[in-house]
Amino acid sequence: MKSILATLQESGSFVTFLDLIRAAGMEERLRAEGPYTLFVPDDDAFLAVSQSELDALRQDADRLAEVLNYHIVPGVHSAIDLLGIRALRSLQGEDLTVDIAPEGVLVNNVPIVESDAWCTNGICHAIYTLLLPPRVRAAAV
Repeated sequence: MKSILATLQESGSFVTFLDLIRAAGMEERLRAEGPYTLFVPDDDAFLAVSQSELDALRQDADRLAEVLNYHIVPGVHSAIDLLGIRALRSLQGEDLTVDIAPEGVLVNNVPIVESDAWCTNGICHAIYTLLLPPRVRAAAV
């Protein structure tokens, strides 16, 4: 078993998210800290985000950290655990909602597309959308 960071690197499906993690200086958090549950958008999720939006995010360190920390929850929550949870407090400080739907477990209305990648310092669940905290989403509108 590897760390969250090594697991994402090895997968090859999270290049853009890892680039943002590096830009924010958060590699050590995903390498050694934890345990964490990470709801991680795969590279396909970033196809819906324009290059100018990504560049703006990279250039605003506070906003970048806020967005990335919104994907991380303290503790380990497997897919089975999520069936009995309605909300999780992110490291960013705001809650993520958890719902059950015909398509599976939803986090902020986004389906988990791959679940339970166990790591030495937590667990990862792949999602197909970049999650934005309400405050960041409101500022973008």
